[in-house]
Amino acid sequence: MEVYDAERAKYKPEKVKILFVGEAPAIGVRRFYLGNTNLFRVIKAAFAECYGDFTSTEEFLDLFKSLGCYIDYLSLETVDKNDIPSRKLARASGVNPLSERLKLYQPEIVIILMKELQKQVKVAVEISNINSIKNMEAVPYPAGSDTNKKNCIIAIVRILKNAAIFED
Repeated sequence: MEVYDAERAKYKPEKVKILFVGEAPAIGVRRFYLGNTNLFRVIKAAFAECYGDFTSTEEFLDLFKSLGCYIDYLSLETVDKNDIPSRKLARASGVNPLSERLKLYQPEIVIILMKELQKQVKVAVEISNINSIKNMEAVPYPAGSDTNKKNCIIAIVRILKNAAIFED
C-alpha cells in the first residue's frame, strides 16, 4: 500500500478542480494511480476522446493532475464487492471522512463513479458545507459489460466538454 500512497500523493494536484469519487480502492495490487485498473482504462479513454491519445500511463496521469483532476473514494479501505453488508457499512462509514476531505479539496466538479454512491456523496457534500461545487453528477460504473464502460466514457466526456474550467 505504501507504493500506491506515494503514487497517489505524486499525482495529487495543488488545487482539485474535478474530483472523481469511487466506492473504494481495488482489492490487491490494482490501483488507479498505478494505471492497472478497469476504472483507470475507462477514465483514460474518456480523456483521450477530449485530448488525444496518450503515449504512456505517466503522460495521462501528468495531464490528469495538471487539469486539477483527482480520484478519491467514499471508503479508503478496500471492500469485497460480494459482501453486501460490509459494503453498505463501508459506504455509510465513509461519509464523514469524505466530507472532511471535501473541505480540503473544494472541488468545482464532483463525478461520482457509481450511481449507487450518489446518496452518500451528496450527504458528505452537505455535511462539508462547501459551496465550491458547480456540478455534481453520477456516472455508470464501468463494470459488468461493455455497455457500462461505453456509457461511463460517454458521460465523462460530456462532463469534461461542458466543464468551464477547461476553457481557462
